[in-house]
Amino acid sequence: MHQAILPAAVLAVLCATPARAEKLELDHRLYTPLHQAMEKHGEGTVHFETRPGGGLFDRILVRGESAESNWDEALELLVAPRKPRTLTAQQWYTQFKPSRETKCPAAVSLIEETEAAVTFSVDAPACGAGPGLTGLYKVATGKTTLYLVAAKAKGAMTAEQRRSWLGVLASARVSG
Repeated sequence: MHQAILPAAVLAVLCATPARAEKLELDHRLYTPLHQAMEKHGEGTVHFETRPGGGLFDRILVRGESAESNWDEALELLVAPRKPRTLTAQQWYTQFKPSRETKCPAAVSLIEETEAAVTFSVDAPACGAGPGLTGLYKVATGKTTLYLVAAKAKGAMTAEQRRSWLGVLASARVSG
C-alpha cells in the first residue's frame, strides 16, 4: 500500500529542526473526513503553537468552525525533542492525566503497546462540568523525537469513526 505523508506545510512544521532526519508518517486517507480536511487549506483549518522546550503542537480541523477553539473533531499532533530525561512512550502513557483533556470523569484504556509506541483511548461522557470527549492517542518515540498523535471528538465517536481513526493511528510511524 502507498503510504501518504502529511502535507508539506504540516510536515515542515513537525520537522522544523534542520538536522532532524526523523519524521512522522501517517496515512490520512484512511479516514475520509480527515483526508478531505487535509486537502482543504483555509482560514482556521490548522492551529499551531510552539511549546516550551522546543515542542510543536498542531490541531487540524476535521469538523467544526475553527481549529483553534471551536472544533468538534480534530487531529492533534505534538512533537517534542527527546532529551535525556524525556519519557518513553510507556512512561508518558502511565503519567497521562485525562483531566488535562476534559473536565468530566474519564476512562483511559490501553489499546496497543509496542517497544516504541503506545496507543490508548480516553472516553469521557458529558457531565455537568462540560461536554463529553472521545480521544484516541498514539505516543511514538524516535531516536531524537517524541510524537503524540491524537484523534479527538467532542462527544462519543461512532463505531465507524473509531475504527477509521484507529486505522490512521495504526499507520502512524516514525521513520528516518
